[in-house]
Amino acid sequence: MPWQDLQNESTADLIEYIRWRDQPEYKFQAEDAFRAFFFRFAPEVQKSCRIICEKQGYNAEVADEIAEKVFARFLKYPKYDHAKCKCGDIDKCMLVYLFRFARRLLSDHITASTSIPNPFMGDEEIVTEFWDLDGMSLPPERKSQLLEEYEIIKKALERLTDKHKIIYLTYKQYERELKMGFTFPRPFLKRLQEHLGLTQSSIRVYKKEAFDKIDEYLKIYGKR
Repeated sequence: MPWQDLQNESTADLIEYIRWRDQPEYKFQAEDAFRAFFFRFAPEVQKSCRIICEKQGYNAEVADEIAEKVFARFLKYPKYDHAKCKCGDIDKCMLVYLFRFARRLLSDHITASTSIPNPFMGDEEIVTEFWDLDGMSLPPERKSQLLEEYEIIKKALERLTDKHKIIYLTYKQYERELKMGFTFPRPFLKRLQEHLGLTQSSIRVYKKEAFDKIDEYLKIYGKR
């Protein structure tokens, strides 16, 4: 069913559906439930992230990246316990729960960005094609493993658009720096948006779709 059919479901039911994500027969329903959950709470989470980031001297791009990570963290750990809700309103308590993720993620970002010089300069490369593994100096076993993974990733990306491919390859290229808490600088994001003809919000959607599809294919075809 399209995720819009779940827009009127209670938050409690959406959380329950999301928790079914590891059960193959309910995988798609869990994904639709998460989309409905995201669109229900994303505006308030993004707004709050921008407020707390601005107080710490960070721009909207950093805030929006943290908001995105909040939902990724919830999807990975959907452990909300309504019994601990003091006001009885599950939507209000859920926002408080998500705001805790945001504060923790901002703290991690501050720690990373102050202890290590920012590696991004704004002239980062937009990656449009797969890396040439044959030209890389790698141990044969590692190269063979990567080639096998690349074939699976290519197969997954064939089910999506060229924009998904570019977004996936670009974010994957700088995965280490992004995981350290750094975010792409504004000049690069603007260049990426113009190259793709997408807003930053749309890029986030495409990015999630691409990474989700690749994770799905790696789980299915990577275990042989």
